[in-house]
Amino acid sequence: MRAYLSGIVAALVALGAALLYAKGRKDADDANVIEDYNEYISTRKRMDKSGGPSDGDVQRWLHERGKYKRPGNL
Repeated sequence: MRAYLSGIVAALVALGAALLYAKGRKDADDANVIEDYNEYISTRKRMDKSGGPSDGDVQRWLHERGKYKRPGNL
């Protein structure tokens, strides 16, 4: 009878430890997601402050891109 009860107690302790481990992993994953979102927000704010490329830069980029996208240049 004692062996039976100690087996049940050991199983319950192992189950509790597994649940605590899983909760810790989930909390760590949630913290990483929050950190990633905060990095995205700060990067996005820096990008918005910079103003982006000038019209000349955009035209030059489109021109260069067009050279390589034409079917004759394959």
